[in-house]
Amino acid sequence: GHFRDNREIAEIMADVQSTLLDLREIKSNDKEIMYLSDQVQNANTLFLQCINKLNALPKPADEGTMFVGSMLDGFFGNFLGSYHRGLDAEAKQNALNVELQSAIAAVDQLEAALLLLPKVAEKYSATLSDSTGRIVVDFNESWGYSGPNDWLVLQNRGETLKDCTILVQLTGASGKVRKNVHFLETWPSNSSMWGRYQSGEEVLGRTVEKTTVTQVQELDITIYSPQFATQIQYVYQGAEKDKDIAQICKDLSFQGAYQPYESGVIWDTQRGAQITLNGVSYIPKCRVDVAFRKGEQSKGWHWNHDSWMKGETKSFNTPKGGLTFDPDRVDFEVSFPNTNYKYKSTLTVDLKSGK
Repeated sequence: GHFRDNREIAEIMADVQSTLLDLREIKSNDKEIMYLSDQVQNANTLFLQCINKLNALPKPADEGTMFVGSMLDGFFGNFLGSYHRGLDAEAKQNALNVELQSAIAAVDQLEAALLLLPKVAEKYSATLSDSTGRIVVDFNESWGYSGPNDWLVLQNRGETLKDCTILVQLTGASGKVRKNVHFLETWPSNSSMWGRYQSGEEVLGRTVEKTTVTQVQELDITIYSPQFATQIQYVYQGAEKDKDIAQICKDLSFQGAYQPYESGVIWDTQRGAQITLNGVSYIPKCRVDVAFRKGEQSKGWHWNHDSWMKGETKSFNTPKGGLTFDPDRVDFEVSFPNTNYKYKSTLTVDLKSGK
């Protein structure tokens, strides 16, 4: 893939300039290319000035403090590094914040300029054609222990593409849209481009480095190059998301025991079940439906949990007088918001031991 983490600022800026040089070679007198180049150059200069000032300022005495430039992504639009507020002298912190705000503004300017890239690329691109058999799309949304990032994989099964601009538009459940622009000088045949999209971090009262949306519904992907161009609409919410969650949960398992009724001096222990999560490190917010059955008799309840950790045992106790028979089996089903995937299992109860 073409994704690399923890890249140096200079390397990323060099990639941006290289992209613009490639465009200028295509059409050196194109006014839009010249404007885009100037905008990016100005933003780059401002951004690097801010970083130099940040590095020169006295830092709060906190070993956990990290500054712009320590963790940068490799794709356009992700030019702001991680930032964690220090706990030391307010004057020092304020000076850092002033420069950081300028750096954020420079990144905003740079990102806005780079969103013009697809418009320029379209002018020198091949005519749009069918992607069937040439481009394969796969998207995986962050879920459970598979987080914290969303991932897009585009596989080029056709010819090698040169000066390839890729516009990816993600649409969330609320209708919010995020556009990310990627540029590949060369996209070899039978190779994949990996895009990492993240939910961002809170810095100075705003979210930065946010390159995805909440609950991705669909992706609209446009690829421009002189050799080939196409548009792809990829619906994620539904079958594709269900398939991904099923894959994440393929090792999911539970261990359970029936809790019989026990009369007590102060209070009674009601019938129920004790169920322990195994197989995966944890599962997110879920609903658990438990049905106690014996012959034709059946009684069920459901419980909601915010999360469930591996090795954690949860109690599913029925209300007083709610379950009047000892079951010979217990069916339980685990379901999750925004997906049709469900995990189902049956616990057989040994009536002799009551377990």
